Amino acid sequence: MMQHEPLRYLSEEKLEELRRNVVRHRERYATGNFADLEPENGWAIEATGVTVDQDLLAGLDGTVRTAAGDRAASAILYRALTGMTPALAREERVWVRLSHVECLGYARSRWLPGLEGEQLDIQVHRHLFGSGLTGIRDDNALSRLWWNMHVAATADPDDPEGALDLILKTADIRSNFVERPNTAARPPLARAIIRAMRRNPWITSTERAFREFMIVLNRDGGGILFETMSDAEVDGIMDACAERARGRSEAGNGVDQASEGAGSRGFGWVRGILGGHRPQPGSGEAR
Repeated sequence: MMQHEPLRYLSEEKLEELRRNVVRHRERYATGNFADLEPENGWAIEATGVTVDQDLLAGLDGTVRTAAGDRAASAILYRALTGMTPALAREERVWVRLSHVECLGYARSRWLPGLEGEQLDIQVHRHLFGSGLTGIRDDNALSRLWWNMHVAATADPDDPEGALDLILKTADIRSNFVERPNTAARPPLARAIIRAMRRNPWITSTERAFREFMIVLNRDGGGILFETMSDAEVDGIMDACAERARGRSEAGNGVDQASEGAGSRGFGWVRGILGGHRPQPGSGEAR
């Protein structure tokens, strides 16, 4: 039977106390736990509207330190946190509580195996805390999993786990989706990139292929308001970007070396595809 409980997080005072005492708590991180400290005030502030399925969390397996392991863990954690929002997911105190209490075993197995001394301290600070937006989004043992799945659900609401497989195929693909907010913040763009990845296996065949596809898309489609276009129009741009990137890659040039004049010529071919749509100044890169 599912065991749902309110999501709990730390007070600011407890968060900073833990951060200051990583060295002191080395044994807890390596082999122990924080069960004797958890009943203290400041360890269990309840979040309104968010519940945790403890049975699902118990299924997290940190011993599988691969993209497949991260994919499975991302899906489990996302389902376990009912009602979680992006605003709350940016709160370090939520993830530090989970990393130190409910999911310490997972975090230890995934990120701390065999470490001791200063190396243990470094990885604890990186993966069991999460200073700043990038630390929360990319480094904390638990929050990175939630953000993986949140972005996948944005990119393909009908098949988020399928999108997650594509996003986590390589580190470079994840960085373009999860670590570049302009991609995830523009659902029509994110969805179009996922559709292109499914249509054209070359795009995800190597990290270099995906990187060059994104460079072409950023340079030649960066000012296009994809939100105003039909899926068919956007797909046409994606396919043309992929063809252009692949041609340059196979010619041995690479996008970086073959981009002379892109600033003056880049939008011409896009306008040809769109039949009149024009890039909008200041609309930002497509990434």
